Amino acid sequence: MSRTLQDVSLMYERHEQWMVRYGRVYSDNDEKEKRFQIYKENVALIESFNKANNKPYKLGVNEFADLTNEEFKASRNRFKGHMCSQNELISFKYENVTAVPSTMDWRKKGAVTPIKDQGQCGK
Repeated sequence: MSRTLQDVSLMYERHEQWMVRYGRVYSDNDEKEKRFQIYKENVALIESFNKANNKPYKLGVNEFADLTNEEFKASRNRFKGHMCSQNELISFKYENVTAVPSTMDWRKKGAVTPIKDQGQCGK
């Protein structure tokens, strides 16, 4: 088997394993082939980036590996800000405020959580 055919075969196997890991199922073979091509391009980009070794971080293959950059951005940047009109403005006044400490360590209060995927929250 030629090196190119071996590489393609290995990439198909990686894609199949990735599909199982992330529960990805496609509607038909055309969609599967399209997503495989995108996956393959993204894996090549990730491996090229990591091989350059000029950044203090590495990229990895994750659940978004079969999305184009446009599809990824569209799925994550859905924030639709709400602008208040002048007649919607409500005044606010501090009332019944007790002494507030000058500093607060929210970690000690248990309010800080580990890093996680924020999904569509923010940019």
